[in-house]
Amino acid sequence: MRDYARLYSELLVDLDLQAPYSTHITSDMSTDMAARVSLANSFFKKLAPFGGAAEPDIAALKKFKAVNASLPADSYEFSAENEAESCFWDYFCNHLNSCIGPSVDGSFDLDSIREGMGVGPGAAQRADATSFHSKLFEGEMSYTDPALIPYYRAALVETGLWADAERRRFEEYGFTKVRGGKVFFATKNAEISRTCCTEPNLNMLVQKAVGTFLEKRLEWYFGIRLSTQPDFNRELVRIGSIDGSFGSIDLVSASDSIGYHMLCRALRDSFLKGVLRMSRCNTAVLPDGSEVVLRMISTMGNGFTFPLQTVIFSSAVRAVYDLMGFPCVSSKTQFGVYGDDIVVRRETYQFLIKMLNKLGFQVNVGKSFNDGVFRESCGHDYCRGVNIRGVYVKSLEIPQEVYSLVNRLVRWGVLHERPLTSTVRLLQTWARDLRVPPSESDDAGFKVPFRATRPKVDEKYWFKYRCYQRKVKRASVGELDDPDNVPFNPEGIGVSFLGGYIRRRDYVLTSSDDTAWKHDWSASVTIRDRIGARARYKVVTRALPWWDWWRPDSKQVSTASPSSEGYEWRVDLTIDSRSAWESAAVALFPNRE
Repeated sequence: MRDYARLYSELLVDLDLQAPYSTHITSDMSTDMAARVSLANSFFKKLAPFGGAAEPDIAALKKFKAVNASLPADSYEFSAENEAESCFWDYFCNHLNSCIGPSVDGSFDLDSIREGMGVGPGAAQRADATSFHSKLFEGEMSYTDPALIPYYRAALVETGLWADAERRRFEEYGFTKVRGGKVFFATKNAEISRTCCTEPNLNMLVQKAVGTFLEKRLEWYFGIRLSTQPDFNRELVRIGSIDGSFGSIDLVSASDSIGYHMLCRALRDSFLKGVLRMSRCNTAVLPDGSEVVLRMISTMGNGFTFPLQTVIFSSAVRAVYDLMGFPCVSSKTQFGVYGDDIVVRRETYQFLIKMLNKLGFQVNVGKSFNDGVFRESCGHDYCRGVNIRGVYVKSLEIPQEVYSLVNRLVRWGVLHERPLTSTVRLLQTWARDLRVPPSESDDAGFKVPFRATRPKVDEKYWFKYRCYQRKVKRASVGELDDPDNVPFNPEGIGVSFLGGYIRRRDYVLTSSDDTAWKHDWSASVTIRDRIGARARYKVVTRALPWWDWWRPDSKQVSTASPSSEGYEWRVDLTIDSRSAWESAAVALFPNRE
């Protein structure tokens, strides 16, 4: 058990803060003071050194039930109080249906299912493993609505190899009806967990197809591309923190607050609407085995939740802009929506919040800002145009977690011109002195410039170093060219390989082989650890030709899936700040004699 209390005391000394200190960032604070308070507030906010406890899970389940109970049980009526609000509902429905309904750009059909279906990265009900191959071709196919089966089979008619693989799987395992999504909890912070659901296999396949279709429509209608939208959101809130022209809105349990009956009322009848109904889980199975009838359209874990909520909130923003007469030629310069991260012009802020409440959503007043000098969106916290995002610590019980924290703290100190010397010095005693180049991952070792190390060279005169590398679990799926060891579903392996979900060992060049190539066709799949499990590491030796090389694309790196709540963003150093980082790292890690 690490001495976390001592570590936090050292941090407060480095930040020149005395406990208790003001935990709120106010407009009269300097940017430097706001950054220090932000780091002190965030540092242990997500601390859970030994994994999840019972209390956060209990709090999450209680919140999940309360949000679900707050949604309409049988029908929905938009309660307009005046003509403006009535017009909002009309505009909202028009934008929603124009975005995802049948249009000149096409519509959702069997081709959309065939081209977009897929699996999620986590577990699936009745699947023995989390790999694509295991979920789809080596076990039962779970579902909640039998109407999904003919659509799935119809979508596979023209796929050839996949259709053959499914026929072989069905003959051996068949389909299995399940009660609904299985609730589980993921670590969020020390007070409350994040509630998610494990979806049935067949439901997820169709949900992913719907999600893929919605992503395409988002870009076509609103100009929102989910892969790049966080950058636009962050730029808008940066501007808003300087001149107040934009406000940022965050919602409470947004993914669980999309009312099923609200959406049914807003959407016109279409094939997509029917597929949304069939592929969602009507029931959530709680950890104790009891069931809750879902009034929400979907939960976290559903394949279309994130793009759907982005479509809904974008439609609401556009409806408010139309109603209030604000031009919206480009969403990239007028508003930003990424999941429930919403950025809008300050003039539309209050009316939009009121309309969101009427649609069934609750605004998180503690993380929504329209006044003052602070704004936040997509993992960036801006005060007067400066990103003051703090550093979060979940655990420091293994060396790799210590390396990661040290590297992030050093960068934070450089960006805010406040070296956290005492804190870093203490952390250095908690892990071996393993020094790695700046191009390595944060958990590989202590990142230092060339001046702070004396690496050996190999036969190519490349610099050698040792670092930690995550272990990857892999399982063999059989020798594809061995007739005595043919896997159960070779067609499924072919589909998985063509889709990039399965890897074959590298070709080995041998001079003795007549063809000059010896092929080892052994295939294997990556096995994911269960949620919450600690990563496993091994020490490896690597070499590179230039120690102080930086990755050219490392401006902003996501550390989690952007489609999940609670994702974080790590801001790397710019070209101008790298020299300052080198000086700071040399001071903290003097060259060993």
